Amino acid sequence: MKGDLKIKKVFLSIIVLVACVVLAPKMAISQTGNNRHIPILMYHHIVEEGEKTDKIRVTKERFKGDMEYLIKKGYTTISFKELIKYKEGKGKLPKKPIIITFDDGYKDNYEYAYPILKENNMKAAIFVIGSRIGKTNFNNDPKYNYFSWDEAKEMYNSGLIEIQPHSYNLHYYKESKSHGNGVLKRKREDKSAYYARIKKDGIQVIQIIKDKLGSESYVYAYPYGKYNRVTEKILKELNIKVTLTTRNRYANISKDLYGLKRINVTSYKKLEDLLY
Repeated sequence: MKGDLKIKKVFLSIIVLVACVVLAPKMAISQTGNNRHIPILMYHHIVEEGEKTDKIRVTKERFKGDMEYLIKKGYTTISFKELIKYKEGKGKLPKKPIIITFDDGYKDNYEYAYPILKENNMKAAIFVIGSRIGKTNFNNDPKYNYFSWDEAKEMYNSGLIEIQPHSYNLHYYKESKSHGNGVLKRKREDKSAYYARIKKDGIQVIQIIKDKLGSESYVYAYPYGKYNRVTEKILKELNIKVTLTTRNRYANISKDLYGLKRINVTSYKKLEDLLY
């Protein structure tokens, strides 16, 4: 009888546990043991209605709708500085935190995204390619126009926008005689030469952001999300506290803040389908 009673108790416990998992409300931070996850949204281009949209381009109206959706669902935008302080035990996170990021530093981030963020008092981080700030028609392509340092300064001074590095001049998808594939090692490149090249670029972009904006660099978004142990070591030496990839998942912040995943926001999926 006692044995049957124990079996019944175990069976009931399993049923209760399953019910809790199935019926539990979806949270912005999910917790399993000590694992914690937070959504980091990744945008690139914000374009006018009627322009071409794809996996890195969404319209201004879509972006505005995304921000309205986040507000409606009770999300609170936080900065990376706040996330770092939380990990250092110096602050708390809101109930439903979310981080908004933009890669590359396009002019449309300033023209279209920034006014919407400012109107709603929402925070974001923009990762700039230092050598391209202020350039227009980069590589003779009208899609690649970048905001100026004055515009970056305006956004930074608002207290809402973090301007952080996306390399100084390593944002190239394919290797050539003049550059590698993002921060990756070039073929036949000596290990010491590779180390020196990546570190020099990191120092350069950190310094120009400091000189132009008075801002410290503590987050680094890898070009195309590609990285390795060497680049992580270099960035830690440069006092970078967070590194970001382009892997399409929630960021696991349970251990440290290196190699964090992000959710790429495309024109093909609604934001509500990307958040769980």
